Amino acid sequence: ILKDHPVNLKRIEKGERPANSIWLWGEGTKPVVENFKQKNGVSGAVISAVDLLKGIGICAEMETPEVAGATGYIDTDFEGKTKAGIESFKNGADLVYLHFEAPDECGHRGEAENKVKAIELIEQRTLKPLLEYLDNCGEDYRILIMPDHPTPLCIKTHSSDPVPFMIYDSGKQENGVETFNENTAASTGIFVEHGPSVMDKLLEKI
Repeated sequence: ILKDHPVNLKRIEKGERPANSIWLWGEGTKPVVENFKQKNGVSGAVISAVDLLKGIGICAEMETPEVAGATGYIDTDFEGKTKAGIESFKNGADLVYLHFEAPDECGHRGEAENKVKAIELIEQRTLKPLLEYLDNCGEDYRILIMPDHPTPLCIKTHSSDPVPFMIYDSGKQENGVETFNENTAASTGIFVEHGPSVMDKLLEKI
């Protein structure tokens, strides 16, 4: 079928390689995901360059804006994603999930310097302007910062180790750890057995 396909015949004419196989990957059926607003009582938006996460957002009936220049790597448009997040707030979203794939991708590639740089860029180009916007809204707010899984440089793939998380509440003055990493997180003794319940902590349901 592929050998005589018109697209392949044109490629051969131009001296290009013809396609000779099809790789079916990730095939499946649409999952049943509970409506995010009905489940949590707040409206939400997902901003990500990763189709999997955008798909989860769509299935949960969350807003999933497209961001030109969002690549899922260190060259992504940090400012564009931040602007999209702020616009989602302005359009009525109660919760915005800003996802950055760059640290994970750098972990897969074993790029230590770029992984550090990716985290610094998130802080400089996203967290700083986002905090400025939220501080000027005249309302208290909460921010959850966490990775969805570890991608250690030494193995260049995902591991099942616990990840640190941090919740900042603008309306509360609470002492926490001096730095945000796996070791200081472990020193707090706080451990969330059921990952999805972190959302309940963010929304102060538990």
